[in-house]
Amino acid sequence: MDATRAGVGSDPLAHVNVSRLRSDLRAVQALGTTSGAMQACTVSADIRQAYGTALRARDEAAAYLHGNRDWTTEDLAEVICGHRADERRVRLIAEWSTAPQHLYDAGHELLHRQQLANELRDLLSEARATAVHHLREAELMLPPDPLTRVHKATDMVRFSSYHLDVVAANRNLYAANLVVHHEWDLDEIAELAETEPDAIAGAFDAARTNPPSDADSRSVRELAAIAAAIAARRSHWESARQEAVAECLAAGVDPERVAAYAGG
Repeated sequence: MDATRAGVGSDPLAHVNVSRLRSDLRAVQALGTTSGAMQACTVSADIRQAYGTALRARDEAAAYLHGNRDWTTEDLAEVICGHRADERRVRLIAEWSTAPQHLYDAGHELLHRQQLANELRDLLSEARATAVHHLREAELMLPPDPLTRVHKATDMVRFSSYHLDVVAANRNLYAANLVVHHEWDLDEIAELAETEPDAIAGAFDAARTNPPSDADSRSVRELAAIAAAIAARRSHWESARQEAVAECLAAGVDPERVAAYAGG
């Protein structure tokens, strides 16, 4: 499904192109584990941004129908959740969101936007699973020269650390959203996130400003898996750096030169 629809100038989904995102993911999958590991994380982030856009548009349609077309929260839950029982979650979403002044064929729009969100969510899970697979299976491509190896390993440790910080921050934010907006137990979600409760509690303030629809236990699990895979990859690069440093020093390379290559 391509969200771009001709003739809808104010369509909030006009720039969401599922076909392109799927093509980007297929290209990363074709690269193989070594070349595609971190690129899979980047594609996942692009898909997550599109998914967030679809959720915001879906939420606006729900708010419009609830406030202007007398749809009950049970009616909305049937479209959004597939059943009428999850009324509290949908009420929270509808009350949080700002309804547009006008929305043509709003019931159809809600269905369209929910279907698009579902499609993007499935694609997001596939992208994250690809990232985990690539990270776990990627080979360490090490140059033969030990000093060059020190430099490359140092760069990869820094690169991995940056990505790990980003993934962990997002994981903590989604987990905090579940606690702040949806009354999940902090210890329970911390176990799911594979982190300490304090790490999630530190994201409470940010979560309070984020839409309730961002609460997603599946994202917490998926990002926890990516974080663990990146941490393992970083550990491998750190070991490679230490071994290369030791090899350089044993060969009589100037320690200051080695330290410079190691970022010291």
